[in-house]
Amino acid sequence: MPAALDHVVDLIFGRWRSQILHAGAALDIFDHLKLGQDRPALSVASEINADLPMLYRLLRALATIGLVEENDENGFRLTEAGALLRTDHPQSLCAMALLEEGPQHYAIWKHLVAMIRDGRQNGFEREFGMMAFDYANVDARYGEMFDQAMSSYSAMQTEMVVAALSDLDLSGVGTLCDVAGGHGHLACGFLKAHPHLSAIVLDRPEVVAQADRLWAPRLGFADRCRYIGGDMFGEVPPADRLHAQIDPARLER
Repeated sequence: MPAALDHVVDLIFGRWRSQILHAGAALDIFDHLKLGQDRPALSVASEINADLPMLYRLLRALATIGLVEENDENGFRLTEAGALLRTDHPQSLCAMALLEEGPQHYAIWKHLVAMIRDGRQNGFEREFGMMAFDYANVDARYGEMFDQAMSSYSAMQTEMVVAALSDLDLSGVGTLCDVAGGHGHLACGFLKAHPHLSAIVLDRPEVVAQADRLWAPRLGFADRCRYIGGDMFGEVPPADRLHAQIDPARLER
């Protein structure tokens, strides 16, 4: 097959791979396999309560996209890429796979053509009648998955951003604010790289209220990082007003 034709065919059927990945994550297959240890499909099927023939076909499909490997006795083990989809991996991408390839985010792509034509950008609002952040308050399961995905992606994102800006002179900056900063991992990355900085993390009130998930106290930056709940789509107050909103007694973690 000519290279150009092969490339286009690969693009056409690309969603098959992403949905195979999503199925593996949704069924917890990656948590039931390990690196360097083969497991028979039968035992995995029993543990996740799946139909054996159909699970075997899915495992073989996961092997074709490099996430698992099959031995000669129909046993499977994780590849290094597949291990990133275990929920206990320190750089786990499982929650991100479930969010981005899940039903909500998959559905909004059908609005792309209309968005290009009329210039109205938000596919999520077209599909669900509200912004994603508002939907997260309505659908608790989606909201939890969204928060997990953002948090799990934080380590990789922080490393890339801090490295990309490593040559930037921040000596004249005293406080930075991460708008939509989630639980504050990126802000803490800058605090670690630049000991003179303080940080403010602005996100939804329900996000910053999750005290057990906030990164600043976990990473030892509680004295240099403050969390403020607000609506970034309504207003992002100037930095001096953000400082004025801080209640140290309430926000000190």
